[in-house]
Amino acid sequence: MASYRFEGPKPARMYEVILPKKLGYFGKIQEVLEDLFDERAIRQVPFVRQAVAHRRREEGFDEDRWIKTLCHASRGYSIYEMDGRYLSATGPIDERVIVIRFIFHNPDGADGATDFLAASLEVVNHLVAQRFAMELGVEEELWFVEYDRPQLSIWRRAPADVDEGDISSDEKP
Repeated sequence: MASYRFEGPKPARMYEVILPKKLGYFGKIQEVLEDLFDERAIRQVPFVRQAVAHRRREEGFDEDRWIKTLCHASRGYSIYEMDGRYLSATGPIDERVIVIRFIFHNPDGADGATDFLAASLEVVNHLVAQRFAMELGVEEELWFVEYDRPQLSIWRRAPADVDEGDISSDEKP
């Protein structure tokens, strides 16, 4: 039987971007989400270009480190669908939406100087939600929800060289 060690609870932030589910959006959704892991693509986002130009005036600003932080902050996402009824100016509308969920935390063993929680709002708001709004450009609204005080606990599989029984569920790192 595999051994696991308990990490947490630790501070986390969770965000959801909610868009109507439309076949024509799938390519743009994939592009935007894949770009989160590509430093070159992140540098091309208008918000990033503007932020870099503004921050270059700040003493000690390290452009490469900031871009790497944006690139490594999300480390992943989940996508699910939900059906709902929404009130519009013309009355109720039934609609299926795509929800893209991001959970950010500062991983154990991180260098301490990189705060992924601090970068999380910029990543999701500007590299995801704003890009969808600007590049899809046809929706009346796109929703962006922030859950700013969740706690994250992780059961992490212990390395293979740890004998079972060395780590119990009562022990915390």
